[in-house]
Amino acid sequence: MVNVSITKEFTWDMAHMLACHEGLCKNIHGHTYKMQVEVTRKSKDLITSPGNSEEGMVIDFNHLKNIVKDKIIDPLDHAFMYWCQSPDSLEHEIAELLRKHGRKVVTVTYKPTAEEMARNFLEILSHEFDKHDILIRSVKVWETPTSFATAVREE
Repeated sequence: MVNVSITKEFTWDMAHMLACHEGLCKNIHGHTYKMQVEVTRKSKDLITSPGNSEEGMVIDFNHLKNIVKDKIIDPLDHAFMYWCQSPDSLEHEIAELLRKHGRKVVTVTYKPTAEEMARNFLEILSHEFDKHDILIRSVKVWETPTSFATAVREE
């Protein structure tokens, strides 16, 4: 049996800082992130309902896009990702100041590395796509054009 998957790519712009990092990334800075989401059907078959507009598909690319944008991209785009457990008091002050002035701040409980984001995004999307007989195979998050992290769903 052949198992078919599809992949959709997304981009967003976001700032963060890496507390306790020994290099320049301890400073507030931003990236144009890229993410690829690979999905397949849990049942391993393409949609076969005659007359269904998604017949012959894993899922309509537009449906995939709308869910990922709603759950991940739109909340993060042009935001500051704030690690609420950061040991760096400056990060807390920056987040507070940004909020005070009505800026977009997204609070996370993990250090905002590409690895942690990939893992978190896979968990969020897995929960959402479980409702649609869709299995998230992998999430790749690029922090730069040449550096990315991959989270893979264990089956």
